[in-house]
Amino acid sequence: MHGSDPDDGFGGLGPVAGRVLRWVPTWALLVVVGAWLLPTVGALIASLRPSVFGRTAGWWEDLLNPSTWTLESYRIALDSSVNSSFAASLLNSFAIAIPSTVVALAFGSAAAYAIVWIPFRGSRALLFGLVALIAVPIYGVLLPLLQGFSSGVHLTVPLIGKTMTVVPEMGLAGSTVGVWIIHVGTHLPFVIFLLVAAIGHIPRSLVDSARLDGASEPQIYWRVVMPLITPALASLGVLLFLWSWNDFIVALTIIGTNAVALPATVRFSAVGVLVDGPVTLAMILIHSSVAIAVFFGLQRYFVRGLLAGAE
Repeated sequence: MHGSDPDDGFGGLGPVAGRVLRWVPTWALLVVVGAWLLPTVGALIASLRPSVFGRTAGWWEDLLNPSTWTLESYRIALDSSVNSSFAASLLNSFAIAIPSTVVALAFGSAAAYAIVWIPFRGSRALLFGLVALIAVPIYGVLLPLLQGFSSGVHLTVPLIGKTMTVVPEMGLAGSTVGVWIIHVGTHLPFVIFLLVAAIGHIPRSLVDSARLDGASEPQIYWRVVMPLITPALASLGVLLFLWSWNDFIVALTIIGTNAVALPATVRFSAVGVLVDGPVTLAMILIHSSVAIAVFFGLQRYFVRGLLAGAE
């Protein structure tokens, strides 16, 4: 009985078939990546075209004609004297994404540390409740939250017929603060659930040694645990920032018609305030470049966090 030749392809199919099969995944990947990047390339080329209303020629006609490319659309998009609403909407996007990410990571990591290393009654039930909250779609509770932000939360006691104010009116409807509060509430269960697993992999001997040396719980959390979960925090930070940065529904529902507080994603939907197609595409690409920069800036930690979670 003869063994199959390693150069004989896959399972005796022959060297030609083997070479073809070895190349198929690579070509398939290239086709998928090319198809995925095609709209982005088209948007980039179209944003470099002159700002002319009613132009019907396709972007591919300018692909091989760089002499027609111009950065005029980007200048208009970033010129506050021409289009101040876009610059303000970018700042609003930062005002939503950064606080929601930082607050969720700060409170989530502290809560995860307490669940893992500070035993208390009901910790398992709390963790189970957090997992259940992850399954709750935020879009199903947006309208009740909007009502609570607008007029507060009031309950009527049936027996005595009196109305009690549970949450007073805080005027959060129509503000970026209301949006990032909802984002924090949405992110927290996800952050705690994942960080409980990450912190649980830290050897108990490290924490016990720190306690024997007289370190307090905050010191252990900050000096021992935090450096070890930095890759996980960076991975979560990238995901949370991208979720908040690209959010549309929550911002549109909570902020509504308050144009001053609208983030860039909602501003794009208001076609009437945009100049023309190339300028619109330039705004979208500028907005997307922030997310790309955050991802590649933290890519090293992101990959390390994913690999640590796979161990």
